[in-house]
Amino acid sequence: MGTIIKSVGFQNFYNYYGSFDENTYHFKEGINIINADNNMGKSKFYNGILWILRNKVYDSDARRMENADSSYLKMASGKAMNKGQNFDMGVNITFINDEEKYSVSKKVQFRKNAGSWVTNELLEVMQTVDNRDIPVLDMNDKEKIIQKIIPAELMNYALLQGETMEQIVDLSSRNGLSSTIEALAGINNLIEICDLSKDLSQRTKKLFNDKEREINSTSKRITGLIQERETLEGKIVTTETQIEIYKTELSKAKEKKEILEANLMKTKDRERYRGMIKNFENEIKRLKEQKNEKEKNITSMLFSESCPWMLMGMREQISIFDKKRQELTTDIATQKAVSSPIVLPEGSPDVPSLQRMLRTEICEVCGRSAPKDGEHWKHIKMVLERPANNSNPNRNNFNQFYSSIQTSVGAFFLSIPKIDESLLNYREKIDELDNLISEKEEERENARNEFLNAGGSEIGSDNTDKQTIADYTLAEKTINKKEDEIKKAEDAIKAWDIRLSQIETEIEEIGSSKEIGKFRNFKETMASVEYILNNTKDRIFDEILKSLEINANTKYQELTYGNLSTGGRLNFNKQADGTVQVSIKNINDGELTGLGTGFQRMKQLSIIMAIISSKIGNKRFDFPFISDAPFSEFGDNFINNFFDIAPKVFTQSIILIKELYDSKSDVYLNDLGLKVLKKMENGEIPGTFYVNVIEEKADTTNLVTKNKPYVN
Repeated sequence: MGTIIKSVGFQNFYNYYGSFDENTYHFKEGINIINADNNMGKSKFYNGILWILRNKVYDSDARRMENADSSYLKMASGKAMNKGQNFDMGVNITFINDEEKYSVSKKVQFRKNAGSWVTNELLEVMQTVDNRDIPVLDMNDKEKIIQKIIPAELMNYALLQGETMEQIVDLSSRNGLSSTIEALAGINNLIEICDLSKDLSQRTKKLFNDKEREINSTSKRITGLIQERETLEGKIVTTETQIEIYKTELSKAKEKKEILEANLMKTKDRERYRGMIKNFENEIKRLKEQKNEKEKNITSMLFSESCPWMLMGMREQISIFDKKRQELTTDIATQKAVSSPIVLPEGSPDVPSLQRMLRTEICEVCGRSAPKDGEHWKHIKMVLERPANNSNPNRNNFNQFYSSIQTSVGAFFLSIPKIDESLLNYREKIDELDNLISEKEEERENARNEFLNAGGSEIGSDNTDKQTIADYTLAEKTINKKEDEIKKAEDAIKAWDIRLSQIETEIEEIGSSKEIGKFRNFKETMASVEYILNNTKDRIFDEILKSLEINANTKYQELTYGNLSTGGRLNFNKQADGTVQVSIKNINDGELTGLGTGFQRMKQLSIIMAIISSKIGNKRFDFPFISDAPFSEFGDNFINNFFDIAPKVFTQSIILIKELYDSKSDVYLNDLGLKVLKKMENGEIPGTFYVNVIEEKADTTNLVTKNKPYVN
């Protein structure tokens, strides 16, 4: 018995604007693909399934599940609401279960009242009988029919969205895989029978004791022995229950010890890397402060008296100005009929004049020759190199005006050639600091990675190694304590069993009625049934576990086929408390860690596929498998491999995927999408293929999604 979804339809549901007829997908057995880009209805489709099955939707704004009845305004089509007219919103699923056809529709009526929306939810369930749709009226019957789509105990394995893939099997819990095997491998009924047989066995013991007490009511010795037997049997039941609790606590303590053990071995490494990280951070801070101070000095360097960056490129302008000044002074001298044309600015000789004198070897003050390295030439050079004189008496004449400019500018004449070198030195120092900061940041990141590889977590949130040691010590003490408690409890049960045998012998020696023999036989028969059923359950579970490990690794390899890196080997171990531990081994049979998200999720999916393939009887999942999980982290190899493997495991799957989409293509498919479509058209992959499109560009409130059936 299983379920096949025949169609899913929407009416004014999120961006599925319009009637059911305009927004219906028809599905088959096999893989049913809905290819869509972001905001094109994948998650909205998934929310429609959640609304029908769980009365919940995923709120992408709040990033959590919300009750549907508090989200109607968000669920309704923005375009329908913007029209301001009454409308209905709804989702419809038609499906076949055990050859019976059903239809489930959830609708919400939106009616305008005084400018606000008033909503009313309706649930319609129909069953097709002799080609006639018969409405189901009883609410309990409606809920039972909805559960036929996907039973509650299988929803965690049939409905996958985003990060929930990592929660398909709770591998962090020792009970996680055990419960999954029991749910998917078809032994839940056997477990229920075992629990029932245990209860019946306890009841028959009580019945036997009551009957034997009644028959031997006149014998105080026998009634006393019966009372003692009842007390011991009660103690055994209580102690057996306590032993199971001890075993669970023991498993948890061992698990914790194993986790801490790996960390404990690298305690010193973590401490060393912590210190390195701290030192690097202090050094980075110091270097950044140095750089900051350097950058703050830019303004002062622009206006520096010794080397002002503002005058960069002005050397030629000073030379031009000097030439113009000479021409002006010559003209003035000529006009005044001065015998000597040499006129120096007030405060002369200035730097340009002195440099010119040294170059021409003529003193422009007295007009005499000043041969190089001679007494007069050296005097001119001494004057050039004299300390600057800041005095500048005010002379209110035209010549003085230009002379003061010349003498002021001339003070920078020697420093201007040094500006380029000064800027270069400054840039080199900044670059040097940047390089040092980058080196230290890289060294810090390397130390941080080593710290994380050594078992640490983010700095500041990591437990101290002292706490790790304390936790490890506590785990060891708990293991020793629980092992001791289990041994004492088991020894007590053995002693009580011996005493029970003695009681039976004593009662028989005193004398027992033939009538009580029938009740004794019944009690012993039920005890045997309980023993046989439990052994059968354990045997089947062990066989499934053995098969599971083989199948899980096969599926794991099939899903990861074509990848350059391998994801290790899955290892399954049954623990003393009956739970199962899964570990991933490397080629050296050691623990494999550091797998990427894609491998982690493939591991989960391969375990689910393996459990289904290991189940009793039918080796396939008999209910729809619906996934809105991101495939981008898996890569093209996984997508191809999944589409090849999935039909062998899942009778029907509905895959909401964007990794086949290309908005620039006329058919909205990329190369991988075209390959998958071709396989489906050729019959290599059974199922249907839809592409969601947006017919008109709009914001999210007016967005309208339509589907194009490529294979249906």
